[in-house]
Amino acid sequence: MLRDADQTSGQGAADETPLVLDCRVTGDPAGGPVVLLHALGDTGRSWDRLVAALAPRGHRSFVPDLRGHGRSPRADAYTFESMYRDVMHLLDRHRLDRVDLVGHSMGGHLAWLVAQRHPSRVRRLVVEDTPPPPRDTAAEAELRARSTDDPAPVISLYREFRELRRAGGLDSAAVRPVIDGLRRADPGWWRRLGEVTAETLVISGGLSSPVPRSLLAEVAGAVPRGRLLAIDAGHYVHRTESERFCAEVTRFLA
Repeated sequence: MLRDADQTSGQGAADETPLVLDCRVTGDPAGGPVVLLHALGDTGRSWDRLVAALAPRGHRSFVPDLRGHGRSPRADAYTFESMYRDVMHLLDRHRLDRVDLVGHSMGGHLAWLVAQRHPSRVRRLVVEDTPPPPRDTAAEAELRARSTDDPAPVISLYREFRELRRAGGLDSAAVRPVIDGLRRADPGWWRRLGEVTAETLVISGGLSSPVPRSLLAEVAGAVPRGRLLAIDAGHYVHRTESERFCAEVTRFLA
């Protein structure tokens, strides 16, 4: 197993400067590359079971900790644009011209950005229970109003992240910007779904997830080669139903 690490610890540079992410590289050196992007408040270790399932099938897994998480550097900015640049820098550094991408929630949003903006670089795409951005400002206002009326989901997230923060594995400054970024209207994001050329599997956590299955069905339907798979497991499908999740993803990436 190889590992990339940022040689200059501490704060990241300006927002436009990509960070060198700590990245675990494992599996067959000659195998097809799979890049796994974790959720807010997780680290690359959240993918351990999937990495173990992919290895016997000849895949080469690249598992970074995203900025502000795990062993990767902390940063001055936690925008999706800055995180997207980190991921593209990772692909370029490893000379990964064409990859399979798997992303959960925050990591799923980053995977969408790569697949939309660089369709030729993504062979297959798996996006797990990732909320799409609001279509317009009216939808954004409605989402923010619902969040204000019922703050329980955000409070639950902060509790979920508590232990990782205490262990030094999460920069608390990352939490609010990422949540706000997922709630910001982006009509261009919806239009660009039609430009994704990768065969795409959108995984819903079903009725147990706060992300509506019907909304993810719309997303999958807007992708030319997209399909929806619902597993009633909540937001953390790969954790709650790990055996089925790994079986479905390894089959899809075969």
